[in-house]
Amino acid sequence: MKKLFVFFLMILTASVGLSAETVVSVQESISRNSGKHLSVAIGASAILPGMGQLYLGEKEFVRAYVWTDVALWVATFGSYFFGERQISNAQSYASRYAGIARPPRNVDFLNLLADYRSRGGVANENSNPDSDEDYNQAMLRSGKDIEEDYPYDESHTWDWGSSDNPETTKHMSTYSDILRNYRISRIAFQISIGALILNRVISVLDVMRVYKATTSTLASIPPHRLYVFPDFRPTGPGARIFWLF
Repeated sequence: MKKLFVFFLMILTASVGLSAETVVSVQESISRNSGKHLSVAIGASAILPGMGQLYLGEKEFVRAYVWTDVALWVATFGSYFFGERQISNAQSYASRYAGIARPPRNVDFLNLLADYRSRGGVANENSNPDSDEDYNQAMLRSGKDIEEDYPYDESHTWDWGSSDNPETTKHMSTYSDILRNYRISRIAFQISIGALILNRVISVLDVMRVYKATTSTLASIPPHRLYVFPDFRPTGPGARIFWLF
């Protein structure tokens, strides 16, 4: 319809003796992805950020998205396996210095070992008045059975030694440091997972923006994209027609 209008306007200006000039400005970028599918672009970016942009021909930030994702995956796997290593170190250290046979791979229980010096009293003497040092006494004082949470067997019985011995205190401090490293690794792991998700959300939103900006058609161009301006030349008056599409 617009083409007919422009053609008619040119004939009209020529018929009255006016000069006319038509300037056609083509913006190829607004329709270059009209044959592509948004769902494909979104799916590609959800799998690997940057691939949706590549599919739509937007290569400027593809490397940034991809390398960010690679770095986050390295951080995710690195923090996870580092944390697993710290749990193994805690088990080995407790077995060596707390005398516990085959400590279970239970994070809550391993943390418990850092809170109490023994399960049933230092050197099996259940006479320590400090409930912070004897787990069984702490359970009894709280009105619970000593086996309510963990069985009283060799895999759940430990003894770091007397608090009068600086060496045993040092062992407990080192053990606490191992568990602290584990907690830090788990925080780093969770942050990395969150960052991976965020990278995909940002990439998908960017893909939607790019797709919207590059799939326009001539039919969607608003009427105000057609401009007619008067033009006065030595040869006579005329008009300039600008049609942006």
